[in-house]
Amino acid sequence: MHFCIVEIERLRALLYLVDDPDPQVQSHIEEMLLTAGQSAIPLLEQKWLETSDPLIQQRIEELLELVQLETIGQLLYEWRLAPEQPLFTALIYVAQLRYPSLNISKYTSAYRRLIHTTWLQMSPHGDPFEKLLVINRQLFVQERFQAEVTRPATPRYYYINEVIDTRRGNSFSLAVLYYLLASELGLQVSMVPIGSQYLVRYFDGNLHFYIDPYRKGYILLAAQLKQTLRNAGLSENLAHYASLSHPYIILRLIMHLEDAYERAGELDKKMLFATLRERIHMHL
Repeated sequence: MHFCIVEIERLRALLYLVDDPDPQVQSHIEEMLLTAGQSAIPLLEQKWLETSDPLIQQRIEELLELVQLETIGQLLYEWRLAPEQPLFTALIYVAQLRYPSLNISKYTSAYRRLIHTTWLQMSPHGDPFEKLLVINRQLFVQERFQAEVTRPATPRYYYINEVIDTRRGNSFSLAVLYYLLASELGLQVSMVPIGSQYLVRYFDGNLHFYIDPYRKGYILLAAQLKQTLRNAGLSENLAHYASLSHPYIILRLIMHLEDAYERAGELDKKMLFATLRERIHMHL
C-alpha cells in the first residue's frame, strides 16, 4: 500500500513519539505503521539513522520487524492462494524479512539474465542430459556458483539474494536455484529432500535420474541413488522421498533459517522466522 504525501508526513511526525511511554501512543504508532505497510520502512530506517539513543534504535528495530512480518506474512498468504505460485517471488519475500530495503529489481534482473544466458547455450534438439550439462556448465563454470563447505548452515547462504551475490550456497539453496533454472527452461524436474541433502529429480515417464547441485550438478541414475541410500542405511524405496511443492519449499526455507539463527545465537531472528512460519503454516 502506498501512502499519499500527507499521510507520509503524518506518520513521520508520529515517529517523534516513538519513545513515548504511553501504551496507547505506542499502540497508535503500530496501527499506523501496519496500515502504511512497506511505505513505512524508509521512514523507520531514516528515524533509526537520525538517533544515537540505543533504546530508541531498539524500538525502531522492533517496529521494523513488526511491519515486515505483517507485510511479508500477507504477501506469502496471497502468493499461496495464487494458482501460479512463482517460487522466485516467494524467495524474495522471505529475503525481505531480513533485508527490508532489498533491491528487488536487481535480483530479478540477475535471475532473468541467468535464465536467458543459459537458454542461449541450449540446442532446441538436445536431449535432457545435454540440456542439464549446459545448465551445469553455465552455473558452475561460467557463473562460478559453488558449494559453501566451510559454514554451509550460516543463515546468509539460505537467502536467494546472498546466493546470487556470493555465488555460494548450501545443499538447499543450490538445489532451489538449480530447480528454478531447470524448470524455467522446460525440464521436468522437482526438488526432493533425501536425508540431510536436497536433490533435483528428473522424471518424464521414461528417464528417471537425480542431480546433486551441491556437487556441481553430479548426475545419479535411480539405481545409483538406491545403492547410495542402501550404503547409508536409508530406505532405498525412492517413492518414500516425495517432491516438494512450492509452498513446502518456502516452509522448509523458513525452518532452516530458524535452525541457522538458533545455532548462530541470534534468538530474536529465530523467533521472527518462527512467527512467520506459524502464520503461514495454517494455510498449507
